[in-house]
Amino acid sequence: MDVKPPPAEVLEQLDRLVLDAARPLLAVDVDEVVVGLAGHLAEYATEQGFALRLTGYKLDGALWRYDGTEASAEEFQTLFRGFFETQTKHQRVYPGAADALSALSSQVQVVILTNVPFYAQEDRIENLRGHGIEFPVIANAGPKGPALHWLNERAARTAFIDDSPAQLASSAKDAPEVARIHFVGDDALRGYLTDVEAAQHRAESWAELYETVQSILLA
Repeated sequence: MDVKPPPAEVLEQLDRLVLDAARPLLAVDVDEVVVGLAGHLAEYATEQGFALRLTGYKLDGALWRYDGTEASAEEFQTLFRGFFETQTKHQRVYPGAADALSALSSQVQVVILTNVPFYAQEDRIENLRGHGIEFPVIANAGPKGPALHWLNERAARTAFIDDSPAQLASSAKDAPEVARIHFVGDDALRGYLTDVEAAQHRAESWAELYETVQSILLA
């Protein structure tokens, strides 16, 4: 398979990983998988004089001014950057995530694969560490399929957890051997995505995720 390599900034991080080709590997997204995003972003938006009104599983068009008019794309981008610059360190972990990943790490290699902005990568590492989650953090850019293909070539087998249908589809395209698990940590958001075509597995809690990963990687 001819897969485009990850971007140079991502490949540089991947090359620093120390992996065991004989062991299985779990790649895990962060926002809305390990920590919450939308709920926290809504709180931040309120503090900045806006309202976040979600009508589906997307942020486009969800930001509104308090005069009832839709915020501009520029206003949303400013808010989004401000959130990651000031709030990444403070994002709240979903119940069971730290314990499940700790338990799994005794048998599988865990790599955090997140599309956090590069400027917020160190804050993300600090935040996860504060929740007891200390694994290599790869700040990806764009589709995750190329990075997953790279990881899968260096592991016995690989599973991937993400909330994004687009990222699961990227994995299906560029790393089809990787087992794809769909998970949304926010109970209110989960109902927006009940049928994700690219997902092979689905979980509704970290306890369920733990069992699913074990059945895929350790059976």
